[in-house]
Amino acid sequence: MDHYFQSLNVLLPLLYGAVFGIYAWYFLQGARSTGLTASRLLLVTIIVHIIFLVSQGIHYRIFPIATVFSSMTMFTLDLAIIYYVIEKKTKENRTGIFFLGIIFSFQLLSSMFISFGGPTNSLLHNPMFGIHTTFTILGIAALAIAALYSFMYLMLAKQIKGHRFGLIYNGLPVLETLENMARYATGVGIVLLGIGIMLGHLWAYKVLGYFFKMDIKIIVSDIAWLSYVIGWVYVRFKGLHGLRMSQVSMWGFVLFFVVLAIGNIFASTFHQFI
Repeated sequence: MDHYFQSLNVLLPLLYGAVFGIYAWYFLQGARSTGLTASRLLLVTIIVHIIFLVSQGIHYRIFPIATVFSSMTMFTLDLAIIYYVIEKKTKENRTGIFFLGIIFSFQLLSSMFISFGGPTNSLLHNPMFGIHTTFTILGIAALAIAALYSFMYLMLAKQIKGHRFGLIYNGLPVLETLENMARYATGVGIVLLGIGIMLGHLWAYKVLGYFFKMDIKIIVSDIAWLSYVIGWVYVRFKGLHGLRMSQVSMWGFVLFFVVLAIGNIFASTFHQFI
């Protein structure tokens, strides 16, 4: 089985690299047939990636995030899935070059250093913990995509303001489309992350006997999710849009990521199993 996993591990960055190349070509020359080819190959790659992770889970009887680099390939898959869903929902795939560049880089790094099997934390053998983690990572991936859409909005708005109508201006969708994609990704992220957090609390109550634990990851995740919910309601109620919404979305995610990373490095947490 190790040979099988190694083969898929080598294949994945090759597939993502090919998808990235096709999206880049589509961004440059704009032929609709090229965009359709990129989207279809991305779907095939996602299916191969799912097979890769599910087969590992079945073979080793664990949720496959036992190391930093196995967690990275899981996050890569979630980014790809969320991006693909948003692309199909909005029928806009000109932003694919940006997302697939990141996805390809993450998967290449993961494939270079990932290891299979070995000792793992007992949490990774619990199916409910796996479901909780899946929804949580999907939610974070969706919020990361929303932040990137917001960055694209700010970048395009700056180019328009400066009357620079070059490659970025011609390649990206209009500002309104980018804003709508960021809103949709944020909504998806809030829902998925909320489900993941709630499942985590329910799992803790059922297995460990408490609904809430003073753990840095739990505290940061709960506060970040509540902040996103409040921000989402505020934006909808006030009818905010454009630059202000994009700045809040992008810097909000950056702050969330930095705080979570610092807490993970310097604080003791029962989530520390990689």
